[in-house]
Amino acid sequence: MPIPASTHRLAATALAASTLLLTACGTLTTVPIGDDARAHIHVVSIDPAVKLPAEITFMGTGQGAALLLGGPLVGTLIANKTAAGPKAELAAAMQANHIVLGDILAAEFAKKASEGAGTIKFVVGDAPADAHVELSVVAYGISQAQPLGSALYPLVNVSAVMKTPDGQVVWQATEFAGPHNQDNKVGHTYDEYVKDPELLRQGFVTGSDIASRLLAENFLGHEKAQNVPGIQR
Repeated sequence: MPIPASTHRLAATALAASTLLLTACGTLTTVPIGDDARAHIHVVSIDPAVKLPAEITFMGTGQGAALLLGGPLVGTLIANKTAAGPKAELAAAMQANHIVLGDILAAEFAKKASEGAGTIKFVVGDAPADAHVELSVVAYGISQAQPLGSALYPLVNVSAVMKTPDGQVVWQATEFAGPHNQDNKVGHTYDEYVKDPELLRQGFVTGSDIASRLLAENFLGHEKAQNVPGIQR
């Protein structure tokens, strides 16, 4: 018996709600940098000790089916329970293949922020600087773009806080790279990620690159509306 279109819409809503929850949890209130503060910043050091959540996020075909059949409440509980095995396998693959998301993210943020910040230089490490940035990963993993979709896309939700040497917060923001971002075009199946962990590494490079670009735009005052899903940038 075909699954009613209304059930598909309900599952899509549940998947969207789960994605929105990942973007909301741990999200910092944006603090735009002032012109005076920006004028006095020439070098920004990025703390290489990026904070990560306790576990990876996984939303695959089985979890999509759970949402499709069980709805937002029961389906979410089942999806979380059935994701435990894949999460453990992905985490083990990252460790075995030295895929360090913190290192990837710090490097991508330094690159993207430096590209658009004009005379301001962003460097990873504890070199003398006019300001210091701490990065925190709110959520990361791989997820479907739609219920029952076999392709899984990288997901990286990042918060950044910039402080002056005296501890004053001069800028902070949170940005999200997920299955619905326009630039997040390359997805793979779960089996492909497990068989070739380099795909996982490249996925996190892509996710970190997108999130870092959005953070850099925020820092420069070029922030645009982003819905997940919905408006994609």
